Amino acid sequence: MSLEGKKVVVTGGRGFLGGFVCRALEIRNAEVVPIGSSDFNLINQEDVGRMYAELQPDIVVHLAAACGGIGANVENPARFLYENAVMGLMLLEEGRKQHLKKFVLISTTCSYPKDAPLPLQEDSIWIGKPVGATGPYGMAKRLLHEACETYGRQYDLPCVVLVPANLYGPEDHFEEEKSHVIPAIIRRYVEAQDAGLESVSNWGTGSPTREFLHVADAAEAIAIAAEKDIECVPINLGTGIETSIADLTDLIATSVGYEGEVAWDTSKPDGQPKRYLDVSRAKELLGFEAKISLEEGIKETVEWYRANPVS
Repeated sequence: MSLEGKKVVVTGGRGFLGGFVCRALEIRNAEVVPIGSSDFNLINQEDVGRMYAELQPDIVVHLAAACGGIGANVENPARFLYENAVMGLMLLEEGRKQHLKKFVLISTTCSYPKDAPLPLQEDSIWIGKPVGATGPYGMAKRLLHEACETYGRQYDLPCVVLVPANLYGPEDHFEEEKSHVIPAIIRRYVEAQDAGLESVSNWGTGSPTREFLHVADAAEAIAIAAEKDIECVPINLGTGIETSIADLTDLIATSVGYEGEVAWDTSKPDGQPKRYLDVSRAKELLGFEAKISLEEGIKETVEWYRANPVS
């Protein structure tokens, strides 16, 4: 379906990913309405109904989530499971009552079981339970995968389920309590460079591998998914390239211009040894391939952070 003139509500639309998604939709001439928790309480059915009545969207792109770092997940497993599940279910239920034309769910790689074969392939999501601190959050999103499929089957509500890799890029969260691995390391190296420190210490051994997707690439894939008519199956969004944490820190140090020593605190945990995605389904169903290389994206993100430092 063409997005021209369509009203698209983006939940979490003022967040890091949300801003990029809104711009990608606007390029396609959609009428985009970003909403946040100050506008509507998405775990309250009456408020969700009010959102649909007031905004009357053609499409909902659901980015909003109750989530956080490892500490927040450890402290709030039941809340994160409940709020994420209820939010998605309310949006689907009230949406089908209002004859919503399409629902796009942004899921998480936390929905994969710990021991799924690599690269992570969408059909392996159900072979085991999501585990660890983010397991309840992953389970809530996994429930919504099923909800999207069943709402499509029973109510003819077209749905798309997207599972993005670790996102990074300009406008990311660099605050210590909110930052993920790339912004955290960028901040550490920029501060070390500015302070003239001779060494920087990183957690673990540096050997684990992860996959990183530039936020602009992710937003482009989400916009494509909003306009294409495709079957409701989970679709990984990523590069398909695994990068070790050691190589990542080298890239960041080079972009920052830091030439000091890199130390590894092996008393700290590494986490899972490997994590990367099979991205063939995104290419097949969406015609999507990531365009921004990690080197290019890191350089851009470092430059943005230097221009917008966090105190």
